[in-house]
Amino acid sequence: MKLLFCVNRDIYANIALNRIFPALSPTGELPEDDLKVLFSESVAGSRAHGAALTYLRFYEQDLLNELLFPQLESATPDEATGSLLTFKQLSQRYAAPMRLIDSINAPDVLAEIGDFAPDLIISIRFGHIFKAPVLQIPRLGILNLHSGLLPQYRGILATFWSLLHQRSEYGFTLHTITDGTIDTGAIVDRQTFPVKPGESLFEHTVALYEPAAASILRAIAAYRTGQIPTALPQSEADSQYYSLPTPEDFEQLIAQGHPILNRIAYYQWLTQYQPQPSPVLA
Repeated sequence: MKLLFCVNRDIYANIALNRIFPALSPTGELPEDDLKVLFSESVAGSRAHGAALTYLRFYEQDLLNELLFPQLESATPDEATGSLLTFKQLSQRYAAPMRLIDSINAPDVLAEIGDFAPDLIISIRFGHIFKAPVLQIPRLGILNLHSGLLPQYRGILATFWSLLHQRSEYGFTLHTITDGTIDTGAIVDRQTFPVKPGESLFEHTVALYEPAAASILRAIAAYRTGQIPTALPQSEADSQYYSLPTPEDFEQLIAQGHPILNRIAYYQWLTQYQPQPSPVLA
């Protein structure tokens, strides 16, 4: 199949691709599927504003894309890589062209997608809204991974809002996109996880992406065998849309015992990008 991944250029989407691409190449050779990736730069449609959002963006995106990843990518090709690969390393290993775009609906991007002719588009934290011309291209449609439970938590930073509302559970939803609205499509998969007292927003968010990647792989496998995954429509009666949190919202979250970031947990993820030293032989 031809698979187009539309993702935000952040640590969460990177982790998801690090789980999906190797699974599409179980023999260690190049995947049988043709892969392509288009990046957005921001989930919210504009650069983060406010101290808390700027802080979050730095650790989710800027530190990796501007500092860590270029350093790791400067290594010679035969040097070891970490257990997690940068976007460029993923592109090279799995022959998956990747590029940053300004708008998924721009004429040049539409032409590029049309030339690639994807069977399926998979959206992960993508910051652009798919309009009708894009929706008509993939023969199997578009799947979106939403880091929140639909329909109760549509919109931006759904995990944040679940924590702020002191829910006992949060989760992700894999759903279809069939029109130009946000987070309204039929649900293919929806998984819940317990909220952990004292854990950070980052820890809760990053924990979603490995099980979510497995959910995406199951959907791809179903499409590959001609079995369209069952998708159930959402209940509009239960729907709620959330926008960007205010500085006061972040202060309240922290006061409730959920810091924005636990640096030790974050560092543990970063170490997975670092090449591991070869064992010293006695």
